[in-house]
Amino acid sequence: MPLLAMRRRLPSLIIAALLTLGAGIGCGTTSPGEQVSAFLTSVEAFAPARMVPRDDPRPWPADPWTYLTHRVIGDTLSLDIQYGGGCAEHRFALLIDPAFMESQPVQVVARLAHDAGGDMCDALLMRTLRFDLSSLRQRYVAAYGAGPGTVVIGLAGQQIRYTF
Repeated sequence: MPLLAMRRRLPSLIIAALLTLGAGIGCGTTSPGEQVSAFLTSVEAFAPARMVPRDDPRPWPADPWTYLTHRVIGDTLSLDIQYGGGCAEHRFALLIDPAFMESQPVQVVARLAHDAGGDMCDALLMRTLRFDLSSLRQRYVAAYGAGPGTVVIGLAGQQIRYTF
């Protein structure tokens, strides 16, 4: 192609390339709410605890729930809770701040994200949620070396002792 013809076509080629590139910018991206939704699991699921800083800007759902009791066996936290509903699927995520508070034993702050799915029903539901704490143990080992170790998880005013 002669140089003069190429110079005339160059602006239209650049515009076409930019339009093609611009059309793909939104593809594959998700809104912050969609990112959060991917971490939430149903009541029946055995889910990993998520390492999420307290100041995480994503809009984590915070529908109400009440702590009843807990058990830690191995790396599994079983959390007995109650909440209102009965007409829609409720989804949860255990969010643990990865920053250790230096004490003996070390402590972390956790929160339970609860998405009631817009459920307006009045039944009082009691469920046991199960979470895998191995990511917390791995974070501890990376910071303090191989165990044995203990981390106190602060959740809903409770002190949950996780020993490994």
